[in-house]
Amino acid sequence: MVTLSIGASTDFTTDVMDFVYEELEKHNFPADLRPDILTAVEEIFVNIASYEYRPTQKGSVKLSVTINEKAVICFEDSGQPFNPLKNADPDLDVPVMERKIGGLGIHFIKNIMDKAEYRYTDGKNILTITKDISKQDRDIKVK
Repeated sequence: MVTLSIGASTDFTTDVMDFVYEELEKHNFPADLRPDILTAVEEIFVNIASYEYRPTQKGSVKLSVTINEKAVICFEDSGQPFNPLKNADPDLDVPVMERKIGGLGIHFIKNIMDKAEYRYTDGKNILTITKDISKQDRDIKVK
């Protein structure tokens, strides 16, 4: 497991993405699964940076990345308690212009990741996402 502690600011989004990408690459995590993971990481980090410490606080985010047969990425912040996973999914049958704003990113994460879990412990929001190689329906070619 490796960790990164970084300011909760969208100014650091590229640093977060680079950190996770480098770990995926270093551990030879399948290239076809990386875009989903990176999209989820970006969505979660930007949401934390945009909403958790606003309007008056500044804070940080701790990312933990563990990679083996799974990529497990944990986000930890000490902002206001908030479980994004418990919100109702947006109604995708409603025309886009008539939908309520928000919720689409978390809905997307719940559908592209194999697992998403939230807990609030010791004054910290902890959101963990997992992508499991063994759960993927992939064509693997042996040369």
